[in-house]
Amino acid sequence: MDNARRRAAPMAPEDRKAAIIDSVLPLVAERGNDVTSRELAQAAGVAEGTLFRAFGDKTALVGAVAVEGLHRAAGPEETFAELTAIDSTLPLERRLELVIEAGRGRTAEAMRWMSVLRQLRVAMPPGDDDATRRRMTAFRDELMTQRVSQHAATVGGITAVLAPDLHRLRVPVEVAIALIESAIAGTHTRLDDLLPEIPADVLADALVNGLAGPPNAPAKKPGLELPDAAASSTAAPGAPTPGSPAPSLEGNCF
Repeated sequence: MDNARRRAAPMAPEDRKAAIIDSVLPLVAERGNDVTSRELAQAAGVAEGTLFRAFGDKTALVGAVAVEGLHRAAGPEETFAELTAIDSTLPLERRLELVIEAGRGRTAEAMRWMSVLRQLRVAMPPGDDDATRRRMTAFRDELMTQRVSQHAATVGGITAVLAPDLHRLRVPVEVAIALIESAIAGTHTRLDDLLPEIPADVLADALVNGLAGPPNAPAKKPGLELPDAAASSTAAPGAPTPGSPAPSLEGNCF
């Protein structure tokens, strides 16, 4: 078969689905569930009818795109490769700083896609067909399965990052990993903006060296500035403020 005939050969259904998802992923990341079928078809370079034949309806396509986005943001292989690529000759503080920065980036991206899935769930009218609800349940089950694999990759990756300094740890390695994960998750699960985001290097230094030094230690570095009390007094205690991320039900990525 020559090149021209190969190019003209129809795609297998699963290949066509994958190509459509890859084409519309940036658009869905930007527009979420507000994207229209026409916009999706234009981004994919196909007719709207092709989308419906491939996925059934817009909800199924947007859900499949969100799941793929989550796979890419929190893929076990990618997570492990990113963590184990951190230079083991760097000081421990610097290595943990890189872990925190990478974890924050992946978690922010995962939360973007979780938000899209939440939009789909909220948009479903009462009494919507059982097929759609089963599909949403399948999406969630798939994500939970990946979450287990991704967490195992995270534990393995952070263990590799800590390996050169395991002899220095004052706590078991599993406790150290849990503290690192909690520190990353804390950036995204706050319900208010009363405190600014802690810089990754400051957080890494606190994890490695603790909160308190010797009694006669030099004065600490300048601290983080709290927001003006008048500016924060308009929100009820514990209430989300505009622009603050919603808590993720799936946990952080690292």
